[in-house]
Amino acid sequence: MENTGDILLGLVLCGGKSSRMGQDKGQLTKDHSIWAEHMGLLLRSVGLATYFSIHPSQFEAYQHIFPSEILIPDQVDIKGPLAGLLSAHRLFPKADIFVLPCDMIDMEAPLLERLIDIRRQIVQADVYLYIRHRQVEPLCAIYTASGLHKLYADYQSGGLTNFSMKRAIQNLRSVKVPAPENAADFRNYNTPEDIVKWQKAPL
Repeated sequence: MENTGDILLGLVLCGGKSSRMGQDKGQLTKDHSIWAEHMGLLLRSVGLATYFSIHPSQFEAYQHIFPSEILIPDQVDIKGPLAGLLSAHRLFPKADIFVLPCDMIDMEAPLLERLIDIRRQIVQADVYLYIRHRQVEPLCAIYTASGLHKLYADYQSGGLTNFSMKRAIQNLRSVKVPAPENAADFRNYNTPEDIVKWQKAPL
């Protein structure tokens, strides 16, 4: 049995404050494209219609880069990546969402395709995600409509009091996929020092 009838969308998370980087990470450049665009192209390369999650204060800047119809400003009163994910769920309540942060710029398509394939094979899960060194990777993951409905219901009832992604998904039905132990794909670039260090490091 496969999830052949379900909608799967891509979502690039660009709404963080980027305080440690000192500037909007989504608008930094890689290979002649900005990070947000680079991650959007990655999701599109595996066949997904893709949207960009932003804070409302970023709308003016991002509408000069992307069509406004693919921008999703935060619409829920919570913090962090969960705000973007639940805001997208409000717009597309029947869709599964493949989420990536704008700063995971070493990610490659085969790892995305692997999660998509597992989603087709294993149904009735709330989230499909990688696990590395016994830690889950909740920001390179597929969240199903059913899982997002549970999170949104928790938010509406006031039960979602901790906005950490790892804690928020603890009660979801998870399919955890072992990631390659030496994979650099899951790096988050949070500071200028990270860029200097990791772009010089061997993959």
